[in-house]
Amino acid sequence: MKTKKSKTLPTIGISTLGCAKNLVDTENIVGILHAAGYPITSDHSRANISLVNTCTFIKDSTNESKGVLTELSNMGQKLIITGCMAQRYKDGLFSEFSGTQAVLGTGNIKDILDVVKKVTSNLNNGKDSKIVKVDEIPMAVADSSTPRLNTQLGPSAYLKIAEGCDHRCAFCIIPYLRGDMKSRTIEDIVIEAKTLVNNGVREIILVSQDSTAYGTDIYKRRALADLLKAVSEESGADWIRLMYAYPTEMDEEMLDVIAKKSNIVKYIDIPLQHASKKILLSMRRPPTVRDTVKLLRKKLPKAAVRTTLIVGFPGETEEDFNELYDFVKESKFDRVGVFTYSKEKDTPAFDFKDQVPEEIKQKRRDKIMKLQQKISLQKNKTFVGKKLQMLIEHLEQHPVKTLRATSQNEMSTRAVGRSFRDAPEIDGQLYIDLQKNENPPNPGDFINVKVIDCDEYDLFCALI
Repeated sequence: MKTKKSKTLPTIGISTLGCAKNLVDTENIVGILHAAGYPITSDHSRANISLVNTCTFIKDSTNESKGVLTELSNMGQKLIITGCMAQRYKDGLFSEFSGTQAVLGTGNIKDILDVVKKVTSNLNNGKDSKIVKVDEIPMAVADSSTPRLNTQLGPSAYLKIAEGCDHRCAFCIIPYLRGDMKSRTIEDIVIEAKTLVNNGVREIILVSQDSTAYGTDIYKRRALADLLKAVSEESGADWIRLMYAYPTEMDEEMLDVIAKKSNIVKYIDIPLQHASKKILLSMRRPPTVRDTVKLLRKKLPKAAVRTTLIVGFPGETEEDFNELYDFVKESKFDRVGVFTYSKEKDTPAFDFKDQVPEEIKQKRRDKIMKLQQKISLQKNKTFVGKKLQMLIEHLEQHPVKTLRATSQNEMSTRAVGRSFRDAPEIDGQLYIDLQKNENPPNPGDFINVKVIDCDEYDLFCALI
């Protein structure tokens, strides 16, 4: 009996740009395609079709996405464009990037297999496609039943607890690209958390556009405290980290759960954006940032606090900036990210008067970053001589730079990881130079270390 010979499936090249939430979307896309048998690669030169999950949050991210798409177009690649640029620009991408076969919106992840099949069929018949799968109002949310393949090499994984945002900050385009808040159920999130842990993940990082508003749509109340408790008690994760806390929604109940649960790291990521009441109101943000910081310090006095700030928002005077500068100086945050305001079409602030010149924006950013470097160094120095728990991410080889080096080319093994104070990629790292007689730890191991030195961002440690 003859069997029908199956056609070879095309290899799909994958690139993801932007935030951790976009990375989760990509991992769902990869999971769906992998489950259907499609070979996946990060090397686009080996791919038959290139899929790019794009970002368009600010001008720089849009330019980065366009740069990648242009490079692939120039390589002659057939393109499927997904994510925020697909949602924002839709069919306009076909004319801008040659080789574009399909665009897939932020709420259309589950359509990816059907789209790839149609593109493949057309290409096999010598035809190009022009497929648009973009819901005007994104509503679909991937859940625990959606296949997912972890593309990160380290022991951590992001878990998206909700999609979209109900706030309408004047500078932000995200609600227009992702829609309103759409929370997943606690039960569904716990199922995915358990799956991640069973697959070797040691740290789960909870993310969404607005994590502290979790549950307000499906439970009609803020349910983040309940979610944190459930993930802490049921997932088996060694570390649980919360990202993207909106200031006015950070309540005592949530902070109490973080304080009490030993596997929830004492780390808060809270985008305050500014300190001037005038600018905050213009941004359509809560003006009570100082009260929020006081509450946070009261409930979690030893927590590492990260914030993000925007300088050069329309109407920001020298007095407004000085107020922000003094706020950073007084607050002594562990980590600060500073962005210059990006004028984005389709946001309310696009048409605001008193736009700040680019050179002034950059000078203000640099001034706060220099201040924060000093604060960060002072903070890091307080850990010298102390013990910390370190999560090993990877081992690397690096040149020996001590007097004991026998040649300029002598290399040693270094373990790289993070403490509770550090989220992957955006914060600092811990380094250990391993002696030749020391057994190296494995990625994913938790070890105890002693801090022996530091710089503005990183800590240098020794095994205990």
